[in-house]
Amino acid sequence: MTLRSISGGSGDLTAAPVAGTATGGTALAMGTYARKYAFLSAKCVLLAETNTITLEAQWQVSVDNSTWLNIKVPQNPANVAVGTGTGGADSAVTVVIDAPPGVYAFPYARIAVINRVATGAAGDTYAFTYYARQLSAGEGP
Repeated sequence: MTLRSISGGSGDLTAAPVAGTATGGTALAMGTYARKYAFLSAKCVLLAETNTITLEAQWQVSVDNSTWLNIKVPQNPANVAVGTGTGGADSAVTVVIDAPPGVYAFPYARIAVINRVATGAAGDTYAFTYYARQLSAGEGP
C-alpha cells in the first residue's frame, strides 16, 4: 500500500449558496470492481468570514458522480460546526475527517462544505486534501 495525498479541490462560496447548501470537493472514483483506497480521510481547511455563518464538513457518496447523498454512521449524529464567522478577521480552521465505512460501497465519494445559518460569500473559503492508502491489485479486504 502506498500513502497518497490527492487534491480535493478548493474555492469560495462566491456563488452565494443559501444556508444548508453543500458545496462539494473533487470526487474520488472509489473503484468499480475492487477497492482503490483504504483508510480514507480528508483534511479540511475552512475559513468562515461572513457574520454568523457556520461551516461543516460532510462526506457524500454517489452512484453516478452527479447526484450526491450525505453519508452517516449508524447512530446518525449531527454534524458539528468546524468554523463560525464573526464578520471580523477570522482564522481558518483545519480538521481531518475520517471517511465513514459506507463510502467504500459506492463508486464515488467526496467531502463537502455545508454552510449553515447564513448565505455564503467570497470570503468564506475551503480547501480539501484527501489522504489514503492506495491499494495495489490483489490487496484489500
